[in-house]
Amino acid sequence: MGTHSISKDSATYLPNADDRRQLIDIKEALSGRLSEEAQKTVDQQFNELSSQDDFPVATLKVAGSPARPLTPELADVLLKVADQLSRGKAVFVAPYDTQLTTQDAADFLGISRPTLVKLLERGKIPFKKVGRHRRVLLADLQEYAESRHQDNLRTFADIAADENPKATIDNPLVS
Repeated sequence: MGTHSISKDSATYLPNADDRRQLIDIKEALSGRLSEEAQKTVDQQFNELSSQDDFPVATLKVAGSPARPLTPELADVLLKVADQLSRGKAVFVAPYDTQLTTQDAADFLGISRPTLVKLLERGKIPFKKVGRHRRVLLADLQEYAESRHQDNLRTFADIAADENPKATIDNPLVS
């Protein structure tokens, strides 16, 4: 899973094609959806892997079932989710191609719905019309948020580059 971050506390995890089969096996094993034969195969693969001297795989243990191996990326995601929850923060998990209402999109960006609608109408964020309603892809919102974040960083860098440190030495408002 690759990551893409728009701030220190947020990240988007994109699936790594090489780990996809293992992630499907983990999901099915944890949900109890594997056939008995498939479960034996997964258990055998895990036992072979875990018996190695340099066994680097994190595991997840759910009551009533054996431990399951996690990909390094999935283990990282779970740690980050646990960290945010332990800080009392909500965690939003959704597929990257999720369509949001304008209210949900505005909430995601931390702006009002009317402000979001203005951004949509100005073409700043792509959207689709479903009847009379606008729908916004989560991926497009994240791209917009990342773009704004980068713009802000450039603006601050420009301000810092233009600032004369000696101009503030005697300013009583700057400490």
